[in-house]
Amino acid sequence: MSDLRHLVCRRLDPLTAYIPKPPAPIKLDANESPWPLPEEARTILAEALASLDLHRYPDPRATRLRALLAERHGGAADDYVVGVGSDEVICLLMQALSEPREGAAAASVLFPEPSFVMYRHNGIVCGMQPEGVPLARDFSLDVSAMAAAVVEHQPNLIFLASPNNPTGNAFTDEAITGVIDAAPRALVVIDEAYAPFAERSLASLVDEHPNVALMGTLSKVGLAGARVGFCRLPSSLAAHVDKARQPYNLSSLALCAAELALTGLSAVLDAQVAAIVEERRRLESALEKEPGIAPLPSAANFILTRVDGDAGAVAAALRQSDIGVRAFPPGGALTGHLRITVGTPDQNDALLAALPAALSTAANG
Repeated sequence: MSDLRHLVCRRLDPLTAYIPKPPAPIKLDANESPWPLPEEARTILAEALASLDLHRYPDPRATRLRALLAERHGGAADDYVVGVGSDEVICLLMQALSEPREGAAAASVLFPEPSFVMYRHNGIVCGMQPEGVPLARDFSLDVSAMAAAVVEHQPNLIFLASPNNPTGNAFTDEAITGVIDAAPRALVVIDEAYAPFAERSLASLVDEHPNVALMGTLSKVGLAGARVGFCRLPSSLAAHVDKARQPYNLSSLALCAAELALTGLSAVLDAQVAAIVEERRRLESALEKEPGIAPLPSAANFILTRVDGDAGAVAAALRQSDIGVRAFPPGGALTGHLRITVGTPDQNDALLAALPAALSTAANG
């Protein structure tokens, strides 16, 4: 049998496929909602899904979903592009807006780091040149460094996640508008995947600036399994970005679930988001009292924490107690940090009970 690896695109060489670890019984490592839908809501969803004509293709334009998104986030339905989670939306933007600047071999995409890893990953996959700009020491947005990178790299796209993953902090309005003003020839995409937990949105910036888009997802508020993401774009760009989208990218099942999330189930999901915010505050307060660990302020559904000693060893010790949290490879700005997704009260109590022993085990080698 011939070896066909020579056919693989060379730009994929530095990447690794995403292969997650088997989930821990107490799963606090993926920033999902810890609560399933309550029984009444599950019944509503089941009845709606059962009525679908699954022998037919889904609506290729996601007509009703885009109209509901416009009602929720502003603009017109035709300003929205939808995808299989934020991941596909990011790829659609990169595929559509990838024309190199004059004299450049490839278009560049700019983003702060550390931030959502798929900005860099998808940039490489889509043939763009990814350019990361370090955040300030306190993980705030370094506007001067971002502005300098705009001048140097002339990006087509800039991604700003606020609240930012994995640091959890929301960037200030002044910092975000500073980047927008510094990049009038780039599309600045404000990624609001975690905005529901910040209890505020920057959607008005799309109306105020002609070079701003707003990206969001239903994954963090309780529908991670449905995989539905969206982007509100300037009207002049939306139809062009939609050209890169496969016509049936969202299944009828995903469309139905997403439409219900924005209508009949919205109150349930909003209540769960509010409960997560309350649990985040309780967990932050408890972690602040724990020796050897320091939580950073968070506006998301997770908490980034500094730990004394080897964060990877702490995560491994917690895993022995059936608790999964996210540790980061050593050598970068996240060395010595753990990211802890906010769980249910019982899950958070289990974490707090297991944490002293895990910290002690890691400290003693």
